[in-house]
Amino acid sequence: MNIEKLTVFGAGKFGARLAFHIAYQNIDVTVYDRDYGLLEEARTRFREFADYYEQNFEASKENVEAALANIAYSMDITEAAGNAHLIIEAVAEDLAAKRNFYRELQKTAPKNAIFVTTSKGLDPEMLARISGRPNKFLTLHFTGNLKEILSIEVISLPNTREDILSSVVQFSEDIGMEVHVRHLEQQD
Repeated sequence: MNIEKLTVFGAGKFGARLAFHIAYQNIDVTVYDRDYGLLEEARTRFREFADYYEQNFEASKENVEAALANIAYSMDITEAAGNAHLIIEAVAEDLAAKRNFYRELQKTAPKNAIFVTTSKGLDPEMLARISGRPNKFLTLHFTGNLKEILSIEVISLPNTREDILSSVVQFSEDIGMEVHVRHLEQQD
């Protein structure tokens, strides 16, 4: 699957940074959050990231403006999921919040969409089951700080389809990431 449109659910610092980096790679990104204030903060952060890219990565004004234009905002989960090929969940590390989020997302996300989580503190296999798509579910961990995402660890779970893993690895490479793949063993 060619990933051309994605949604980042969670407009906090990490979600916003990730969304901008992807939008800078000329990919349409929708940023979702239930909190209007966080979406407004994300708009401010995107401007800061644009300035940072100009100053530190010699990005042209045109390229950062194009990145900003590639970002859409939504407080409606159905609209945000829309026709996304990849859905990145960057929701707070709260199991109840993630359960509610995935319950809603199951009703609205396109059937072919791949789900990934950026969660580090919760059991990824449990999140995969909660997502309702354990065969289209992966975990992504990024290294680097909020200004520089240098590499990504793509974690394949026991039920993840190989073609889904390949699509996410290819996408990660396409957005300029150094990719490391790790396979989790089935837990009892």
